[in-house]
Order: sequence, then structure tokens, then C-alpha cells
Amino acid sequence: MRWLTLVLVLMFAGLQWRVWLGDASVGAVQAKQARLHVLEAERDRLERRNDVLAAEVVSLRQGVDAVEAQARLSLGFVRHDEHFYQVIEAVRPDTITPSLLNAPPTPRFLPDD
Repeated sequence: MRWLTLVLVLMFAGLQWRVWLGDASVGAVQAKQARLHVLEAERDRLERRNDVLAAEVVSLRQGVDAVEAQARLSLGFVRHDEHFYQVIEAVRPDTITPSLLNAPPTPRFLPDD
């Protein structure tokens, strides 16, 4: 009877070791599940990006308007019957840095008469 109890205790200890410390332990399974959730979220993000890119490809293949809009944005495309005007805004006083405001005045040289 003692031998049977000893064998059962050793078997139970071996099984417990596998549950808590083995390759398929509780901690390893939880770590793998966490990694799975991260990978699934990344996959979902990439699928959404692929859907957007696929819609853009379809739009570019079907219509000239999408190609023209892309050329206008990225290449500065202008039609032959259009005029291009570039407006450069003057420097606003609120964009001047304080170091320029506190700078000493530049000396003015007057010509000798």
C-alpha cells in the first residue's frame, strides 16, 4: 500500500510540474494568448489599410478624375487652359520670434558728403 501511495504522489507531482512549469504551462498559454491578441489587432489594422489601398486602386483605374486629382496634389499638375497663381503671405507679426524683437538695432551708415 505504501508503494502505491508513493507512486501516486510521484505521478501527481509530475503532472503538476507539467501544468505549472512545462512547455504547455499555464503561464506559457497566457503569454501565447496575449501575443495572439496583439497579432490579431495588427492583422485587422493591415486589412483596413489594404481595403483603403484597394479602393484607391479601383478609383484610379476607373476614373480620370482620380488620376488628375492625384497628379494635382503630388506633382502640381496644371491644365493647358488654366493659370497657376502662387500666393505668398507676408510675414505676420505673431510669427516673429522674441529673439528677433530684442535684437539690437543695426547701425546705419550715412555717406560722407
